Amino acid sequence: MNPAAAPPSRPALAGQRAEEAVLFRRVVLLLRQAQEGADPATAIAAEEATRRLWEGVLCAVERPGTILPRALRQGLGALGGAVLREITQPAPDYAFLAAINEQVMAGLVTRH
Repeated sequence: MNPAAAPPSRPALAGQRAEEAVLFRRVVLLLRQAQEGADPATAIAAEEATRRLWEGVLCAVERPGTILPRALRQGLGALGGAVLREITQPAPDYAFLAAINEQVMAGLVTRH
């Protein structure tokens, strides 16, 4: 087997998941600030960070050769579509968006 084509090791995956969880946490914090009525710049930052994060998720799940199971890719794709639709609304539901991101973040946290 070509080592370059081998799937990542468990420790590498755990580290990647932890990094991804940090990105989700940052977005959750911004969304919670926007939900609490922070200044308009914070709301814009929350919306932009959410959009970029979920566009990245969608790119990752659609990438050929991804190691994620098909059902997970489909679920994340559907969830990403819902998030991107909500974020384009005139008044996005920040609580809803934060809750979704918190759930995904929780799934990324390594459990021992």
